[in-house]
Amino acid sequence: MKGSFMKPTDVPVKTETGNQELAHRKHKLSPRSRSLLIVIHGTETVAELSRNLHALGDIEDSLSQLAGLGLIAVRDRTASAQALSSAANSPDIIPPAQQVKQLLNETAVAVLGFRSFLFVLKLEHAYTAEDLRAIFPEYRRVVAKAKGEPFAHSMVQRAEAMLARG
Repeated sequence: MKGSFMKPTDVPVKTETGNQELAHRKHKLSPRSRSLLIVIHGTETVAELSRNLHALGDIEDSLSQLAGLGLIAVRDRTASAQALSSAANSPDIIPPAQQVKQLLNETAVAVLGFRSFLFVLKLEHAYTAEDLRAIFPEYRRVVAKAKGEPFAHSMVQRAEAMLARG
């Protein structure tokens, strides 16, 4: 399945199956695809995700993979929120702090590869929102070194927004 079936104005939303995937890792997604699944909250279009997360590679291809597995659904930005199915609006089943920990881990591995080892070890000891916020400066430094400050800043902002929801 190729990403071309999605329009730039489409808005990906996590399905119940997508939430289950975050909790149980049934599909063995790549770190890049898993990172993308974690940050999808039905607020950004395909074009915005592609622009903001370009450091994760071919976003449209990853979105197509996620859609093909039933982990996300896609709606047109102009569609009303009421038109979404309840599955596409299902609440997250893992706490925001755990989602942020997964996001930091997966993006570090995706962009740094083996060089992420020391950061991931430190991340293993972060259990609370405060612990995670304390590790943001180091995450930002190592990710910015590999993929640039704009990407690192965007990921920290996403992590903060996720923590704010919890």
